[in-house]
Amino acid sequence: MTGGKSVDKFEVITAGGPVNVPLSPALRAGDYIFVSGQVPVNPETGEIIGRTVEEQTEAVLRRIDTILQAAGCSLKDVVKTSVFMTDIKQFDRMNATYRTFFPHHLPARSCIEIKLAIDVALEIEAIAYAPRK
Repeated sequence: MTGGKSVDKFEVITAGGPVNVPLSPALRAGDYIFVSGQVPVNPETGEIIGRTVEEQTEAVLRRIDTILQAAGCSLKDVVKTSVFMTDIKQFDRMNATYRTFFPHHLPARSCIEIKLAIDVALEIEAIAYAPRK
């Protein structure tokens, strides 16, 4: 098992850094990887990464890619994302950065405005299709 441990029928995917909340960074269930919502926070220090929505979008998508790589796949395998934004008026700015991470395909996506528990611009969760080899 790459980057994780087996818990019952699921494989928990870890990718460095402590998790201070009761969740798994990601789980493999069959051929799918479910990545928990990621925020622009350094997992080692707990510090917020970036000041702009563009910087925070980049930080979150890089973190998701790191987690997916621990599961043996990457952003190219993402089939669905959910983007939770604290200010939907920033959508176009987030979207411009988001698009650069998916040059060959665009996953299905939902985007909604919410209030987050910490003062950041967004949270993104992802589902990847990654059949075991």
